Amino acid sequence: MQLTEAAASVCDLLWLIDGSLPEMHQMTDLLNRFGPVVDIHGMEVDEILESLSSPYEPDGFVTYLDANMATYARVAEALSLPFHSPDTAVALTDKAQQRRVLARAGLDTPVCHVITPGQSEADLHVVETEVGWPAVLKPRSAQGSRYTFLVNDRAHLDQFLTSLGSGRPDMVLEGYIGDDPSRVNGPYAAYVSVESVVSNGVTSHVALTGRFPLAENFRETGFFIPAALDDSDQAAALGLATTAIEALGVRTGCLHTEIKFTADGPRVIEVNGRVGGGIPEMLNRAAGLALVEMTLRLSLGEAIQINGPVLTERIGYRFFLQPPAVSATVTTITGIDTVSDYPGVDAITVHQGPGADLDWKDGSRNHILAVVGSAKDYAELRAVYQLLHEEVTVTYANVSHY
Repeated sequence: MQLTEAAASVCDLLWLIDGSLPEMHQMTDLLNRFGPVVDIHGMEVDEILESLSSPYEPDGFVTYLDANMATYARVAEALSLPFHSPDTAVALTDKAQQRRVLARAGLDTPVCHVITPGQSEADLHVVETEVGWPAVLKPRSAQGSRYTFLVNDRAHLDQFLTSLGSGRPDMVLEGYIGDDPSRVNGPYAAYVSVESVVSNGVTSHVALTGRFPLAENFRETGFFIPAALDDSDQAAALGLATTAIEALGVRTGCLHTEIKFTADGPRVIEVNGRVGGGIPEMLNRAAGLALVEMTLRLSLGEAIQINGPVLTERIGYRFFLQPPAVSATVTTITGIDTVSDYPGVDAITVHQGPGADLDWKDGSRNHILAVVGSAKDYAELRAVYQLLHEEVTVTYANVSHY
């Protein structure tokens, strides 16, 4: 998350973090610059409430992660603060429950079953019979495509479950949502996300985010705002997002709804009850919109409505250079300077530098580097993406395949 000075000036900030999450542990020093940090790891709701009663007494509540959202919903409810209801928070973070809620509302959803670490062979046979192949295996609650795989048959499923080990989280196996054949050979992925805010039950769609084709294991390689859609596809995506958000009972908050275009029309991949990763910086580059500040104002109960998607002056983007789907050690990275000198490129951040050990199961967050910037048109956008993959070379040692 990127927090601007303008956002920080909206109110005094208090950070609740789960220190057991590696990314939160690493962020503590940065967050302390903007306000006190309370580690809620291991706390029950009443303990969290006690830690907030004095001296803090919060006036608003907002989260930028899926982790602990259901707990935060119970805390916000006890404090009578605008936030997702506890039931809605569960549906937004439990992928199996979300499928059930959307199906009850009449949305076309794939068959979805939970697979626990102790699942019997008989149960797995029932699951594979009802879901069919190909299918998607992913954690019941997670983000960033960690532990997310395309599964072709039962032997393939057993291979992945064995690789994850007996300590794996609860997983879901659901039917794969097929691509629209007319989009398969296009320059962009056949899915988008809709970025929305909900204020007092009124949904406003801020933007649509396009994607470049995924790397193996559903890993993201590039996002951009606005998505390259015609009016008909844009209207269909926005309409479906509205239906899904209403079905989940969202009354206030920010949503990131992933929608795939299929031969039979758009289908919901998943709805996330938070701002999408990288969305604030892309929106700022594309339209000058301060989304983080908007989320803070929303959390304080401000009525916010937007006649969106907002107009954009440029195309804001964030690209990821993903490694092969292997476990390995990064040894060298070359060619970064060539990309950084290209017009519109604002910054390149190395995420996994030389010496970093990669785990093939870790999803999009295992990316080697990220490129952020803006383009004047889609031709320039594609040129930067192509340059990144042609000019940057990464070498690896200790390579092992799953």
